Amino acid sequence: MKWLNFNFITRPNLFIHAICWAREVWSKKFRTSMWFIWHAVVWVIWNARNNRIFNGKTIEMEELVEQIKVTSWHWSMSRLKIATCLYYEWCWNPRVCIGG
Repeated sequence: MKWLNFNFITRPNLFIHAICWAREVWSKKFRTSMWFIWHAVVWVIWNARNNRIFNGKTIEMEELVEQIKVTSWHWSMSRLKIATCLYYEWCWNPRVCIGG
């Protein structure tokens, strides 16, 4: 997780993965933000999967990561009521935007 600046091992089960993701941080505000990012990851992968199955479209990994950043930024800005954070700041270091 170079973008979020922490090491993370992918778990074999989605529920275990979610629990481990939330335990990576200590601040409640940052944990909530991490949940938004985790949900954005699942949402983008789910949509990419459906696009591949039903429309025959494939997406490169770099584009998936970019979609995750955009989606998590939109969700965090609208729901967390954090101070205004520009997209390039979110891509550079989301911890600065969240305050974690």
